[in-house]
Amino acid sequence: MPKPILVVLPSYNEKENIVALMEAILNLGSDYSVCVVDDSSPDQTFEIVRAAITEKNWQERAHLIVRSKKDGRGGAVREGFEWGYKSDKHFEVFIEMDCDFSHRPLAIPTGVYLLQNGADVALGCRYPNGKIEGWPVKRHVLSFFANTLARTLIDHKIYDYTNGFRFYSRRAVEELLKHTQKHRGYIYLSESLSQLLKAKMKVASFPIHFVNRERGVSNTSLSEVKSAFLGIFGIAWHHRFSKK
Repeated sequence: MPKPILVVLPSYNEKENIVALMEAILNLGSDYSVCVVDDSSPDQTFEIVRAAITEKNWQERAHLIVRSKKDGRGGAVREGFEWGYKSDKHFEVFIEMDCDFSHRPLAIPTGVYLLQNGADVALGCRYPNGKIEGWPVKRHVLSFFANTLARTLIDHKIYDYTNGFRFYSRRAVEELLKHTQKHRGYIYLSESLSQLLKAKMKVASFPIHFVNRERGVSNTSLSEVKSAFLGIFGIAWHHRFSKK
């Protein structure tokens, strides 16, 4: 019998993408459910989701969480995981991905397969063998330096610390929820992965084709990029020297 799978979608100003993405995920199979966590999007994304759940009869397979303010991608994913972990559906596979189709829904079964074959965590990776489409040169440079720094400071066996297309076993999510979140936004990707590595979780990866935002507008700010670079040093220190 297939294990129930929950895909958590952290949403902010994604009304152009969200319903089509939800539909693409739910069409993968009856074992899939979706949890949209929206940070009170100014474009009323949450209202679009709420209407779609009713109109398309997704009540049994789709859940909406609306947070009171924009509080970062990391916290949104974590809140979705907390809901799913406590759900009476007893989800066995948890997935996080972006809402803009930069992560392809058809790649989801590959990550699920890796979990079903012994991995605690599976990473959809752009490096070293994936493909990136549509990035400007400065984005390539920023990503290269961010991941090189993380590999140097944390664990060189991981090539892509900054991509949010990830798959977790129930055991891995339980481990993540034991820890208090220290960093907001995309830097939580490095923080959470560090925690799982420190807990000796088995991490697998597979290459993906990453397409830069087919629709919508990027919501990653320069201040968040700066915070991420500063935060990685604290994460690395904790990873190497903390006993917890």
